[in-house]
Amino acid sequence: MYTSFIQFTPATHVRRSRLLPVVGTVMVRQGQKVNAEDILAEATVPTHHELVDVVRVFGLSGPKAAESLIQRKVGEILGEHDIIAETGGIFSRVIRTPAPGKIISIHDGQVLIQTETKNISLEARYSGTIAEIINNRGAVIETTASIIQGAWGNKKFAAGPLLCKAETTSAVLASADFEITARGSIIASATCNDEKMLDLAATLPVAGLILGTMPFSLLEKALSQPYPILLTEGFGRSGMNSAALKMLSLYNNHEVALDAGLENGSIQSRPEALVYAPVDERNIVIQSRVTAGQMVRVHTAPYLGQTGTIEKIIPGLTALPNGLRVCAASVIMDNKERKIIPIFNLDVIGFAQPTSG
Repeated sequence: MYTSFIQFTPATHVRRSRLLPVVGTVMVRQGQKVNAEDILAEATVPTHHELVDVVRVFGLSGPKAAESLIQRKVGEILGEHDIIAETGGIFSRVIRTPAPGKIISIHDGQVLIQTETKNISLEARYSGTIAEIINNRGAVIETTASIIQGAWGNKKFAAGPLLCKAETTSAVLASADFEITARGSIIASATCNDEKMLDLAATLPVAGLILGTMPFSLLEKALSQPYPILLTEGFGRSGMNSAALKMLSLYNNHEVALDAGLENGSIQSRPEALVYAPVDERNIVIQSRVTAGQMVRVHTAPYLGQTGTIEKIIPGLTALPNGLRVCAASVIMDNKERKIIPIFNLDVIGFAQPTSG
């Protein structure tokens, strides 16, 4: 029986792609070790163009009349005041470039000049080894890390040491968590109920936040923050599931790469935190389906955010109190209670095969 897969995975082999948004030059080689701040690739992108309409300026009858007057070719580099077109004759008229640049196209009597560019650099963001070169675009980095996937992120990225402040699955982020020693850290807590805490985190500043939940009313405030925020459960007040909290506590003070759903250069389907840790090969187990003994998390009410272990998959269809008949499982919750829960209300938590970004 298949269901969605949320990973809270002990150290495993991880591959992540890093790509330029345009064609550029790759600066690394396969097998090279890189740090998070190393540059993988560079590119030059245009930021401003000037369009010179020869037909209009000379008052010509049409584009064909301009062809013989344009004295430049595509790809030429123009200096300041260089001539683009000239009528010739005793009373010759000329058109000069409005700014130095490169001719991008000549079409229908119009000359398009690229006058400004900027250089962009692609940082590795992840420490590891270059496993694959993607021609003219970037590279694939392979590393070893524990994976904590989230339900929501504010589309920002940062790296730093993990500082877990939550002792319980309902711990609330408080001002006391932002002591001076937390500066530059990625702080983890179960929930945040006050937008002032998000602003306080920016003032310190922190490198990022990993939370279980926060109220939907804090959405706009979270999106406006300069640092990444990851929610393992999503919006609400239920706190953090015990599996995620246990892992965060275990890796306290480890280095973390926090990708809260970054769009530029990242193709992750879910926001995630990668906690750098050595691999124990015994922990790499393939689990692609729900089976007895599998740890799961409930992602709907009334057990939202609670975790447990599959006791068995119930054969056939099970009738729910609302009259629906669904595929369901018997789950032993962490509090030892047995619950019958629809399969599609469960997220698998646990080991996964090595993942690719």
